[in-house]
Amino acid sequence: MNRLPATAHRLSVGLVALALIAIGGAAIAWRVGVEPVAGWVDRLDERAVLDAAQASWWTWVLVGVAVLAVGWGLLLLATNIRPRAVDDALLDGSDQTGTLTVAPKLIANAAAQELAGNPMFQKVTAKAIDDRARSLIRLEVSAKPNRGFDEVAAPVAETVAAIRTALGQSGVDVQAFVHLDR
Repeated sequence: MNRLPATAHRLSVGLVALALIAIGGAAIAWRVGVEPVAGWVDRLDERAVLDAAQASWWTWVLVGVAVLAVGWGLLLLATNIRPRAVDDALLDGSDQTGTLTVAPKLIANAAAQELAGNPMFQKVTAKAIDDRARSLIRLEVSAKPNRGFDEVAAPVAETVAAIRTALGQSGVDVQAFVHLDR
């Protein structure tokens, strides 16, 4: 998950948890008779609470709380619409006259097509993902077990080196996984 949505989710859960801990602790303290909590509860005017619940503005307070909760929930859901999506990479050739950008998923697709053309590989996949605020191009290749690891890793290493050269200092890293099928 991207760093910003993960932070929003953790803060939301943390705020709800702290509120529930505070309310639960206060309720336990009141039931046990711990001062000053028990004294505060005893001083509450029960009639004022009942009058407030019957007032016309109370309905609007509940509507406001419901709208706030629904909006907060929709915001948290919206942060998960594009999980692990990678932004365009800014290439080394960029200067004041213009920027050179490329979508890492296009590079991943090109690398996968190049490796898929090699008959040694059974399956080739490549994805551009955001893994904890780190942009990655992840290559995965599968080959039959009658191939040696060095034999399989050589074309993958060449592709990884070509991607790293093309991306330069753009901040996109490359991972390669080699699977030897059974």
